[in-house]
Amino acid sequence: MTAAASLIDTDTGAARLALQLAADRAHSTAELVEILTHNAAITACADYRNLQAAAAIYEDLDHTYMATVDEALGCGPVASIEELAARTLTGAQIRDRFGPDGLEQAIALIGAALTVPAARARRLIIAGTVMCTQLPRTGTLLACGRIDLTRMLLIIDRTALVQPDLFEALDAELAVELGTRAPMSIRRFRDLVDTLIVRVDRDAARLHRERGDRDRHVVIRPDRSIPGQSRITGTLPADRAAALNARIDAMATAVHRDDGRTLAQRRADALIALAHDEPALTCQCPDCTPSTAAPSAAERPTSRSGPADCAEGRSTADGRSSTPRPASPTAPKPTFHIIVSLATLLGANNSPAYLDGHGVIDPAVARELIAEATRSYIHTPHTPALPPGSPPGALHPGTPEPPATPAPGSDRYVPSRSVRALATAAELCCTFPGCTTPVHRTDLDHTTPYATGGATTPTNLKPLCRPHHRIKTFTPGWRDYQTPLGHIFFTTPTGHTFLGNAFTGRDLFTELRPPRARDITPAHTKVINLRAVRSRAHHRARERYDAAHPPPF
Repeated sequence: MTAAASLIDTDTGAARLALQLAADRAHSTAELVEILTHNAAITACADYRNLQAAAAIYEDLDHTYMATVDEALGCGPVASIEELAARTLTGAQIRDRFGPDGLEQAIALIGAALTVPAARARRLIIAGTVMCTQLPRTGTLLACGRIDLTRMLLIIDRTALVQPDLFEALDAELAVELGTRAPMSIRRFRDLVDTLIVRVDRDAARLHRERGDRDRHVVIRPDRSIPGQSRITGTLPADRAAALNARIDAMATAVHRDDGRTLAQRRADALIALAHDEPALTCQCPDCTPSTAAPSAAERPTSRSGPADCAEGRSTADGRSSTPRPASPTAPKPTFHIIVSLATLLGANNSPAYLDGHGVIDPAVARELIAEATRSYIHTPHTPALPPGSPPGALHPGTPEPPATPAPGSDRYVPSRSVRALATAAELCCTFPGCTTPVHRTDLDHTTPYATGGATTPTNLKPLCRPHHRIKTFTPGWRDYQTPLGHIFFTTPTGHTFLGNAFTGRDLFTELRPPRARDITPAHTKVINLRAVRSRAHHRARERYDAAHPPPF
């Protein structure tokens, strides 16, 4: 078939794609959203097939390679120790004699077919093999589009240190949890996977911590894209990375508001300042920098003056303040947030803790970090209200509970510290679908607006990053809904509804879960009473039988 003929052949993939693209131009925005989700599922299915193919290619090439080695060396009985020694070769000797092994051949073939580096090809082979042999149920979620390739590879990486005999139980846990939950952001997904790993294999978290400490490194190399720039990469244990990140943040945000640098630029300058043993970042606002031109690296002051040394208070011709503030003897204090169960903190259990912005951490690490931290205890009202005169612990089916009194501070717009702590601890990041902004960098948004009577309570508050807060508030068509159990749904202008928090802090810390309301109707009460009557009649009959037929002592 010629190329010209293929353009008009409707059976070719290119022709069908051209027809689909033409039809897409006539589709509405809502229909195009459906196309996005459909194509994402198709892509996930294709990625599942690619992983299966990568694993099969490796298996075939490795089988051929081992057959070649076996044929050359033989596998029959040996006549002497010398012949056995001749057959026993090391891996390096085998590669020298027979060339690259099956894995190396598969990496080269797959890398050429997909035009990817050797490291990527190797990762696909390992992922396909693990998926087929150790995580088959989880793999079916990729096949049906419930998860994508990025999330599948994340699962493969996070389970690298799980004991082999526990993979079957972990595979079942992953399949149930991921198969029954709505899609979630990559941060929530990662935290869910880490939680399940800790639940199945307690030692995995310890091994990950030990490996992370052993593999820590920092690499500085020239940037391949931008001349004259360098790129910094590295790996640090989460607790140490959080401390460094918090220190850089504290230095970057301690300058005056008139400092013309962006936050990203101030963070980079703060890292350089730390390298020069400077505890504070030099402010570059007009009051602190007399020259209008930004100072070069050689002209920047080397003193440790920070925002505390900046001018403030005096009046000048241009209205600026110029009375210097007293110098601060200490550097800006870094702050990072950890959420941990009190039982874990006291050593009663070993449930994982959560380091905001970094994820699930080992309880031992959390205890070390919290040893000198400022603590804020969260109290949750889990005791249900009872009718007056009820004995402790009694619940009467069908009896309405007395009206609850408003929580203190619920009638004001700005949430109290306790309400803010409870609302943020119940979430892991911004609740907008797909967003990964750390929860302590978000706004607390009223689901039912405060102006229309919305209360400032955890059940009416949710963390939203500033961009998504503005989208939800000012863009027509966006709606949100928050259930009493903490599920937060967003409805788009196209009419699609998405769950924003499929995995939350309530799943990680069960103490934060609100009590499930029991709406018992009169019909329910009749069934309960009927069962109670039958139970009592059965026990009385049993007692009469036992009295009439005593045991033969």
